[in-house]
Amino acid sequence: MSDEARRQLAERLRQAREYLGLSQEEVAQHVGMPRPAVSQIEHGNRRVDAIELAKFSRLYQRSVSFFTGEEPIGEAPQLELLKRAASELSDKDRDEVLRFAQFLKNRDGTDKSK
Repeated sequence: MSDEARRQLAERLRQAREYLGLSQEEVAQHVGMPRPAVSQIEHGNRRVDAIELAKFSRLYQRSVSFFTGEEPIGEAPQLELLKRAASELSDKDRDEVLRFAQFLKNRDGTDKSK
């Protein structure tokens, strides 16, 4: 893995952890490594083996190919998490979430997607 690829992996892992509001200690406990190892990985100073990357991927709910740069970033992580959460709801609950999203979009008369 090139230095640039390792930096990209490190940055995506750090951003995913921060987005989920997890501490390095919580991540370390989940993946079974010391907290300093997580820090070294996030700074690009330590390699990540395939098993560790798979553990990070499961914890962060992202594909391995996302972290390796083979998959483009695409949609905002919030949208992906929202889609995943909505897929587990009943049709009635999804309709309610959609109505609420439409309410939020229109409550002040502006379109927040712009």
